[in-house]
Amino acid sequence: MDRRSFVKNAAAASVVATPLMEQETKFQFVHHVFFWLKNPDNKAEHDQLLQALRDLRKIPVIKHAHIGKPVVTEFDKAVTEGSYSFSVMLVFDSAKDEEAYLVHPLHKEFGKNNHHLWKKVVVYDSSLI
Repeated sequence: MDRRSFVKNAAAASVVATPLMEQETKFQFVHHVFFWLKNPDNKAEHDQLLQALRDLRKIPVIKHAHIGKPVVTEFDKAVTEGSYSFSVMLVFDSAKDEEAYLVHPLHKEFGKNNHHLWKKVVVYDSSLI
């Protein structure tokens, strides 16, 4: 590759690769919930809770949903909590929308049908400052 092509390609790449830290979040309200299964080795219970978490995404006030599992690497294991079974991060436009989610029939059904699966739940809510 000649110098002119290299410089042209490098300039184009720098426009596309905007550092994440420079991007401002549009998330106004985040509801992050961590679940510890009573029986983490029980595949049927694992799959039931996973599907139930996925079904919560049908609630219209949710703007974004991320369902995850713990990831702990050798690099960060001293400070990273990895004992939970699932986390779900739900994003709303406002605290009022999160309140609507909490009383939505699908959320109430989620708790009623699945509370027996977990031994512990921890919730972190935050709003944009």
